[in-house]
Amino acid sequence: MPKMNGLDAARHLMERHPDVLILMITTSPSRQLENEAKKVGIKGLCSKSELPCISTAIEAVMDGGTYFSEDAAA
Repeated sequence: MPKMNGLDAARHLMERHPDVLILMITTSPSRQLENEAKKVGIKGLCSKSELPCISTAIEAVMDGGTYFSEDAAA
């Protein structure tokens, strides 16, 4: 994204719509990104290399939970 990264976009969106549910899809999962995402209020994080997790993540977030893929912990 040319003017901001995904975390910045999520912060911006959450300031205006605090009830929005955000699921982040990333090419660079990490424990640090997971921790920052949680601080921002992002409800889930999936690695693009683990695309099958998306449907599981969507279901978890829509049911009021969270989903942070195992790739993020690596």
